[in-house]
Amino acid sequence: MGFFRYVVPFILLCISAVLLAQGYKHWSTSKQLIDSSLTAEGTIVRNAPFMSSKAGKTSSLVYFPQVRFPTADGKSIEFTSKVTSRAEQYKPGDKVRVLYREQDPENAFIGSFSSLWAIAIIYAVSGLLVLLFTIWLYKKATRGWEKDET
Repeated sequence: MGFFRYVVPFILLCISAVLLAQGYKHWSTSKQLIDSSLTAEGTIVRNAPFMSSKAGKTSSLVYFPQVRFPTADGKSIEFTSKVTSRAEQYKPGDKVRVLYREQDPENAFIGSFSSLWAIAIIYAVSGLLVLLFTIWLYKKATRGWEKDET
């Protein structure tokens, strides 16, 4: 019973710490990108289709939005987003927020909530859920399973 009481919660606690650290790392990276980037209003030019396939699974059609935006000095830049989307998410002519670095505007990206924060939120919520489960499991293991069955 000692193994289950102490080692399993410790392992889960380590997993939770890694997930929370990854969430913080992604949040910090997104915050740095926002703080060091200029903002422009871009226009979706088109959705570039791409057939994605995973080993042994059926292929699916995904889209990479192509965006055109003016830089602060008036230069027109066009880029293809590195983040896929559904066809109906962005339509040609839609306006989007674009974040770019002044010295490297070709590496711009769409500044949507999901592209900036989704990974950080997924890691953080996963880490918190594992942490809560670990606390619950540890309490159950140390107090005994029988007490709740009365």
